[in-house]
Amino acid sequence: MSDEKKKNTMETTTLTEVPMEERKSWISVAFMQAGIMICVPSLLLGGILAGAMPLHLAIISGIIGYIIVIVLFSLMGIIGSDLGVPTCMTTLGGFGKKGSRFIISTLIFISMIGWFAVQNDVCGNAFSNLMSEFFGLDVPVWLSSTVWGIIMLVTAVYGINALDKLNRIAVPALFVITIVGTIIAVNKYGTSALNVDPAEITMSFVDGIVLTVSFMAAGCLAASDITRYQATRKDTILSSSIGVAPAGILMIVLGAIMTKVAQQYDITIVFCEIGIPVLGMLVLIAATWTTNTTNAYSGGINAVMMFNLKDNKRAAATMISGVLGTICALLGFASHFESFLYVLGDLMLPTMGVILADYWIVNKAKPENYKTADGFNWLGIVSWLAGYAVIKFIPYGVPFAQGIIAAGLLYVILAKTVGRPQDKADGKDLA
Repeated sequence: MSDEKKKNTMETTTLTEVPMEERKSWISVAFMQAGIMICVPSLLLGGILAGAMPLHLAIISGIIGYIIVIVLFSLMGIIGSDLGVPTCMTTLGGFGKKGSRFIISTLIFISMIGWFAVQNDVCGNAFSNLMSEFFGLDVPVWLSSTVWGIIMLVTAVYGINALDKLNRIAVPALFVITIVGTIIAVNKYGTSALNVDPAEITMSFVDGIVLTVSFMAAGCLAASDITRYQATRKDTILSSSIGVAPAGILMIVLGAIMTKVAQQYDITIVFCEIGIPVLGMLVLIAATWTTNTTNAYSGGINAVMMFNLKDNKRAAATMISGVLGTICALLGFASHFESFLYVLGDLMLPTMGVILADYWIVNKAKPENYKTADGFNWLGIVSWLAGYAVIKFIPYGVPFAQGIIAAGLLYVILAKTVGRPQDKADGKDLA
C-alpha cells in the first residue's frame, strides 16, 4: 500500500509496535500536543489560579507547573517512542500484564472518559447559550452535547492520521484567534483590574504548581499513546516541549488575564460580548474538537487493553469511550472539575514513578532490556500505593513530587532486593 493510501485509511495499530515507516515528524506530533492543550478547561485553569492568588504568582506557578509537566511528558514519551507502543504496553514491566489491564488502563480509561465529559459539557452548554442569546434559537443542552460528542468522535475513530490533519489546520488558527481576542478584550475592558489582587488568597503558590501538574497528570501518563509515533528521542523531546509548553502557558496567561479584565475566563464568551459571536462559536468548536479527539483516542486504546480486545477493535472501543463520555457530560460531571483534577493527580502521578524507575533505572533506558511480567507485578503495585500514601498523608513540601520519587525509589529498592517476577521467570519482551 502506498504512503498516501496509508494516510487515508483507518488506523489499526493499537497495542503492537508502530513500524518505523509509519512514524511521524516531531512537528506533526507537536501539533497534536498543542491541540490537546488549547481548550476551554485550560483557560479555566488560568482563571482558577488568577482568582485564588495575585496575577503574577498565578502565571509563574502555571509556568513552573508546565516546566515540570514537560519533563514528565518527555520521560514518559521517550519510553513510548523507544518501544513504539502506547502507555498501557509500557507498563507491563512495572505492573505486569494484569496490573496494566486492571490498574493503569482502567485509570487512563476513566480519566479520558472524564475529560471527554468535561470538554463535551463545556462545548454543549456554551453552544446552546450562544445559539439562544445571539441567534434566538433554543437548542437543548443535551442535544447540543450529544451532537458535538458524535462529531468529535468521528476524528478519533479514524485514528492518528485524522488527528494529524485536524490539528495542522486548527492549531495555528486557534493560536492567532485567541491572542487577537485577548488583545481586543484588554482594549475594551482596560488593564486596571490586572493590578487588583483577590480579596482573599485561597491557594498557595505551591498549590498552584500542584494544580497545574495535576491538570496534565492524565496527559503525562498517556504520553506514549501519541509519542509511539516518534522515531527518535530527540523528536519526542521536541514535540513534547514545543507542543505542550507554549500552548499550555498561553492558555493559562489568557485565562488569567480574561478573568481579571473581563471577569470571564472563557474567551469564546468574551468574543460574543464584544459583538463577534460567530468567531466565538468557531473557536469553541475547534478548541474542543482538537482536545476531545485525543481523549476518545486514548480511551479507546486503553479499552482494548482493559477488555483484552484485538487491535482491529480500537475504532469500536473508541466509539464506546466517547459515548460513555457524552453520557457522563449529560449527567453533570463537569461540575466537579477542580476536585476531579486533584483526584487524578493523586492516583496517576505515583504510577509514573514506577514506570519511570522500571525503564530508566532498572532497565537502564535500553529497549532491549525491557521485559514484561505476566499477572501482577506486586513490586510496582506496592510502590504505587506507597507513593499515593505519601501524596495523601504527607501534606508538607511538594506532595506530588514526593509521591513520584517515593514510588520510584521503593520500586528500585524492591527490584534490586526482592527481584522482579520477569527476572525470575525469564520475562518476555514486547515482541
